[in-house]
Amino acid sequence: MNKGNSKVLIVTGATSGMGRAVALGAAAAGYTVVATGRDANRMARLEKDAADRGTELDVRFLEITDHPAVAALVADVAEAHGRLDAVVSQAGGIYTLGTAEQITMDGYRYVMERNFFGNLAVIKAALPHLRASRGRLIVTTSANGLVGAPYNDAYAASKFALEGAVESLAPVVARYGVKTTMVEPGPVATDLVAAHRFDRLLPNEHLDDSPYPQPWELLSRIIAGAGASAMQPAEEVGEQILDLLTQENPPLRFQTTPWTTDFVAPKMSGDLDGRKVLAAGEAYLALAD
Repeated sequence: MNKGNSKVLIVTGATSGMGRAVALGAAAAGYTVVATGRDANRMARLEKDAADRGTELDVRFLEITDHPAVAALVADVAEAHGRLDAVVSQAGGIYTLGTAEQITMDGYRYVMERNFFGNLAVIKAALPHLRASRGRLIVTTSANGLVGAPYNDAYAASKFALEGAVESLAPVVARYGVKTTMVEPGPVATDLVAAHRFDRLLPNEHLDDSPYPQPWELLSRIIAGAGASAMQPAEEVGEQILDLLTQENPPLRFQTTPWTTDFVAPKMSGDLDGRKVLAAGEAYLALAD
């Protein structure tokens, strides 16, 4: 059972970056936190860091592309702690870069499995428990879930899909007390451009006389060109997500920096926080009442 009356929170992708910041911050704030990851060394460091801060995390292995394992973990957490109050679903990443001409079809599928279907499996498994607790669902998407990014076709496609699914379900589950927010960061100062990120990129199609620049090098230059106003510390995003978990009336969409808001504004300026589209969804449902 969870300690006292503390709220039970699952954080996926918790061994690095934003997920790590959320897990550690939530534990310090008194949540009972189940933090998931795939890397054994990072999982051990996360557990130790929590202990060094005088807190405790329930750190568990989870591969979000293993959908039965996702369902089993969520069910076990709800049974072991008696409830599930909140989920921060944010596992995923950039696994291929380039144009549609460069990225293989298998590359597209790989990215969709991790960024879309994996998060969808977490959401699907969690919702019955969140309805029971009238809880919170936070899904990390991206500014590129609203506005596509050149040479980032597969990643943007996966995040667009995730935004569409969450935008559709939000007004439905709101009727049962579940408050939903999509967090839309821009570049986050984790290890986004570290060498190991380059190493995990899937190979692209070979194009004879390709007119395109090397995509990872191009992305690195774009991030550098955006400057400090765009780059955001992971810890800052973590604090923002913790705040969203406690807001009485959280937005459907939340851009994490002014730079990100400016980036999506040409497309979304009429409804940056998603409240209008949420109201439209509620009005759509009311047609059947």
